[in-house]
Amino acid sequence: MLGCFSGNELIAGIPLYFERHFGIPVCTMPKLTQNWGVVMRPLEGKPVVAAARETKILRTIAAQLSAYKLFFQAFHPNLSNWLPFYWSGFRQTTRFTYVLDHLTDVSRLWRGVSESARRQITKARKADLRVVPCEIEEVYRCECSSYRRQGKMPPHSESLLNAIYAAAKENDSGACFAVVDRDGSVHSAWLLVWDANRAYNLVGGADTQLRNSGANVLGTWDAIQFAAQRSCAFDFAGSVVESIERFNRNFGATQVPYNYVMKIPTLAHACLQFAGKL
Repeated sequence: MLGCFSGNELIAGIPLYFERHFGIPVCTMPKLTQNWGVVMRPLEGKPVVAAARETKILRTIAAQLSAYKLFFQAFHPNLSNWLPFYWSGFRQTTRFTYVLDHLTDVSRLWRGVSESARRQITKARKADLRVVPCEIEEVYRCECSSYRRQGKMPPHSESLLNAIYAAAKENDSGACFAVVDRDGSVHSAWLLVWDANRAYNLVGGADTQLRNSGANVLGTWDAIQFAAQRSCAFDFAGSVVESIERFNRNFGATQVPYNYVMKIPTLAHACLQFAGKL
């Protein structure tokens, strides 16, 4: 954690997480963390005064972070001002998530769902698919199935997923669900985590052989209704992958941009862009 103080008073800070790659320390983000970044105390005064104060704080933090040769962080959407980091030699790219706000009116949310998604939900219900609680192992199995379809594996271990689920469950802020048919076969499964402000559809996947049953759409709609009883907003933990973006948009969610800020040598940056990693 890097803190910014005014006298003895902590006024801002940023969490820091390090990994070593090929022996080189990299300041990055833990897996399955969508964004974090700088946290500041509420800025008081006129807008012009608050803006100047914010810029000063961010510039101080950016100057300290510029000592790291490799830095990657996705800033929370609430922090749109990355200009002081630009002045300190950082780069930026814009990423997106999809969010449903104001979950209290479920009927309004349903009206925002696309016709194609509604048909998928109806199809799944007519096939007698239903949503039931499940264990985290089933979520990971379905996630692996989805990744294998793309010739990949999840970018995190099962043990990490188990640890996150255990911590969330202990704090009454996480649950696993699956969509099953009348024979008990699991079509899809996911992990939902939440606090009072936002629920996140953190990880999930679908059985490759059963992925056309409409279970993913039915499960997501059920997750939204579940989250509406516990949180103010539903975050799809978005993706820039076109098919995933289209799926999220079908629920009437709003596209929310956020800044992915990095410090990296020019050649390495070009290589990552060429590889589609940025």
